[in-house]
Amino acid sequence: MPEPRTYATQASCPVARTLDVVGDRWTILVLRDLSWGRRRFSALLESLAGISANLLSDRLKRLEEHGMVER
Repeated sequence: MPEPRTYATQASCPVARTLDVVGDRWTILVLRDLSWGRRRFSALLESLAGISANLLSDRLKRLEEHGMVER
């Protein structure tokens, strides 16, 4: 798991902690597509032109680990 980008003084800030999870490239777009009803991996992969399957899988796993999505 990547190092958090927040400083210790920001550890209690919910915005800073959220940014650690969703601040990576593609993550917000993954959440957007999920909110639009895309549920299948293949539909997400098709919609997010340019993202690799490995990167999409990584982003989904990270979101799942933080309780933001369910498998």
